[in-house]
Amino acid sequence: MKTWIKRLSIALLSLIVFVFIVIAIALNIIITPEKITPKALELLNQDLLGKVDCERIELTYFSSFPKLSLQLTNGALLPNKTFYKQDTLIAFKKARVNLNVIGLLQKSKKAVHSIELNSPKLFFYVDSLGNSNWNNLAKTTPDTTKATKTKKPIKASEIYVPKITISQAEAHAIDGLSKMNYDVENLNLSIKSKTTKTGLRLNVEKSSDHIALSQPGKRPYNLDHVTVASKLELTFADTLLTIKNSEVSINDIHFENEGYVQFFPHHKKIKVNINSELSTKSLKNITNTIPPRFLSQEGLKAKGFINLKTHIEGIYSKDSFPVVNSYFKIDNGSIAYKNFKGEIEDMNANIHTYINQNSPKESFSEIKTFNILGTGINMDISGDIKQLTKQPIVNIQSIADIDFNTITKNFPVHPSVTLKGSIHSDLLADFNSADLEDFHFNKVNLDAIVQVKDLLISSQKDSAVVSSENINFKIHKGEDNAKSLTSTLVVYNTVAKYKQWLDTSMKQVNIDFKADDKPTTLPQFKADIALQDFEMQATDSIYSYIKNLKMDAEFIPKSEKNLAHMASQIVTDSVTLSQKTAFVTIMGAQTELKVSKTPSNLWEPSGNLSFKSIYAHAPEYVYNLKTSESGIAFVNDDITLNRTKINFGDTDMTLTGELKHARGFQNGELVTANLKVESNFTDANQLMLALAPPETGEIVTAKDEVVLDSVKAANVTPGKRIFRIPKQCDFKFSTYVKAFRMGFININDIHGEMTVKDGVVNMNNINLTTLSANMDAYMKYNPKSNTEANLDFRFYISQIDMNQINDVVPVMDTLFPAIKSFEGKADFRIKGNVLLNENLDFKLPSLRGVAALKARDIMVVNDPAFNDVAKAISFKPKQKNPVKTFDAEVEFKKGEVQILPALLEVDKYRIALGGVQRIDMSYDYHVSVLKSPIPIKMGVDISGSNFSDHHIKLVKAKYKYYFTDKQRLIKKADSSVFLQKERILKALDYN
Repeated sequence: MKTWIKRLSIALLSLIVFVFIVIAIALNIIITPEKITPKALELLNQDLLGKVDCERIELTYFSSFPKLSLQLTNGALLPNKTFYKQDTLIAFKKARVNLNVIGLLQKSKKAVHSIELNSPKLFFYVDSLGNSNWNNLAKTTPDTTKATKTKKPIKASEIYVPKITISQAEAHAIDGLSKMNYDVENLNLSIKSKTTKTGLRLNVEKSSDHIALSQPGKRPYNLDHVTVASKLELTFADTLLTIKNSEVSINDIHFENEGYVQFFPHHKKIKVNINSELSTKSLKNITNTIPPRFLSQEGLKAKGFINLKTHIEGIYSKDSFPVVNSYFKIDNGSIAYKNFKGEIEDMNANIHTYINQNSPKESFSEIKTFNILGTGINMDISGDIKQLTKQPIVNIQSIADIDFNTITKNFPVHPSVTLKGSIHSDLLADFNSADLEDFHFNKVNLDAIVQVKDLLISSQKDSAVVSSENINFKIHKGEDNAKSLTSTLVVYNTVAKYKQWLDTSMKQVNIDFKADDKPTTLPQFKADIALQDFEMQATDSIYSYIKNLKMDAEFIPKSEKNLAHMASQIVTDSVTLSQKTAFVTIMGAQTELKVSKTPSNLWEPSGNLSFKSIYAHAPEYVYNLKTSESGIAFVNDDITLNRTKINFGDTDMTLTGELKHARGFQNGELVTANLKVESNFTDANQLMLALAPPETGEIVTAKDEVVLDSVKAANVTPGKRIFRIPKQCDFKFSTYVKAFRMGFININDIHGEMTVKDGVVNMNNINLTTLSANMDAYMKYNPKSNTEANLDFRFYISQIDMNQINDVVPVMDTLFPAIKSFEGKADFRIKGNVLLNENLDFKLPSLRGVAALKARDIMVVNDPAFNDVAKAISFKPKQKNPVKTFDAEVEFKKGEVQILPALLEVDKYRIALGGVQRIDMSYDYHVSVLKSPIPIKMGVDISGSNFSDHHIKLVKAKYKYYFTDKQRLIKKADSSVFLQKERILKALDYN
């Protein structure tokens, strides 16, 4: 018997080993990642309108035993390709899809047992119309019952949701309906499902370390340590999601939720009906969740009851939001400590808030009771705020006294926390916020006193400090007929710091607000503001400093004819604003500012700014921007310049004209300008380097001085980029420049038109003087990348010294070096297209174009090559040999220059020359002697790598048929040469 069992065990073990060997061979030899990846993607995408993409998929068994799994590497889930916002929904480095073998064999939807994602990035998006990037992600069966206007019910057998586990994820969501953005850190999510006859049961568990909620332009609201555990049921017949049981915890404060969510995907609506309530009713349990650094837990005695209920009900869509009803109560609360004599003996609150964004006038918050009394704290607040979400109507009464010295003596304060000083406030407010916005201060009933003395609140653990030597703030509503409203604010030595995000201080602030004594049909109000030594440092290295500032402001209320506006005059000796190494400092500024309320309830500034000087620098600019005494006018972000002077490196400019929508430089919207630019000297090398430099140089700003270190920045050039202009710029310039430098070119008296659009610079019909020659120029500069730009150009030069053509077009000594052998005046024209490198030099192999030269009564200089050719044709050269005429046509292509046959008359000789010059300085020229004292037509071939090392060979004259009046001889010439010369002259506008 034992032998039989032993043999059977060995046989089973052998079978198991054999099976494992077969699986190992199959996984490592037969079913390789290269073979399985396309098949697996096909399986995963068969029910999706979106797309799963992945670099590598491999089938695993041993590492996922006993499951058969797909291991995905560097993958992503993309939305439906018809959705306009194609941001990736899910991106992951590693993921696992666990398979059900039986479901796999049956080719059913249950083939996927579970999905595991580790450290993915998630992105969810809903636009203002309710369209989402996950909508229509999965394929649905076409509805064939539309004709009968009956909706085909969803069958339970058609729905299957595998188990989904997400760990350590980073999630971002944008909700265009509520204008809310969500950022979630360290998200862990688990979803388990079970299909029933009528629907789907879901168990959802979620946790995250931090959730930030924000709206554009506002600071985020942060929630820490959030967990969710929910049991949900989705019924297919009515797409109703019922919350059977749900518990939400935020910082160990627990809420219980119940209700339902019903989906109407075809109408892009969601119906919501959810009740949420604080789980615990004990104030002691709530205080136990407060971190010890804020509230000590040792010996804590807390009594009283607390309750928070919220009911959310309504339709969520692009036109509607659910109504939120919230109740908050504290009854008979008290806090004391066993070994301390202090006690907060009375805590009561009763607050009801109702928010209906569909009808803003119905929204309100009613503070029936809110009081805290005991041991240095006496707060009593009551009242209500109507129209909470639109032009609130405020009716609040409050009194508050806080003595931090008493609190410190009678309560256990954490060693890292320091509390000193006192605050007293008394407030009686009854007004409509719209009256404040429209400056109808005579309708505002407001009496307030705030007194702060020797205040110090600090927390070492949170790196937070608030301190003030003295703050006195008073507002009083008079009882006279005018019912004038007056206020004063005096601040001495006040500091506020919070971690690395904010560090601000001010030595002194004085504000006096009073009614204007002059009789007017409308009440007018004025304010005098004085500020001294204001300094602020904020997150991302933002720094601001104002030494002294005085402001006189006048407030004009809204009337039947005019909108509300404020007019002010501001004078300051110096203002500095910087971010990292970028800064702007304004010295001796005076501003006349008007801020008007528009019909759309936006505030629009206008006015003018004059200043003694401005210094500015940004890391993307090598050189600093400086201005002399000047001014600008503005309306909102439209700026008008009137002979505003700017110095940039060695360049000076005077600008006159308009720049529209300057804010577009920041947000990428269209910026337009129409400017007249005048300059005594412009260095294009510096300007282009400044607009495309490496980030180098160190700029230092101080409270009352600016240290400019641009020399170091200007001399460091590694990592250069091509000059580029933002594509949102649409500029027109009318220019006049007395002196201009670009590369080694020096040009005088430039005037013409220039446009900038879509990142392309067009210099149209530029007229200039260079080297005693006149030139008409056209250039179109179009950057293609950070290291390359495309240049279309046309230079028409009249009466230029031939040996100076290279100074205007620096590549000519490489492309046509023989031109240096001539002296005298000529007309020269060149037109073409070329790529530029990051130094703005021609990439010669890319040059395509044509050129032509027309010269009369010039000289050819006796150099080695010319001397050897002269000997070959029995010509006795002089040092300078007169030439009656010389016309040449040139074409640039394929890295070489083709010089078409050109006629040269020297002394008694009539010579035709032409050939090919290459960019490596090698060449093949031919000279045909058409007329000489010797009545023989002969030719000379000249070849070499440079003109001091050349080879000469006597040959037949190749060009003897091109320069004759006899038609029978012309017919023997190559007609394509004549056509090519004619095409070049026509392209260059030569008649």
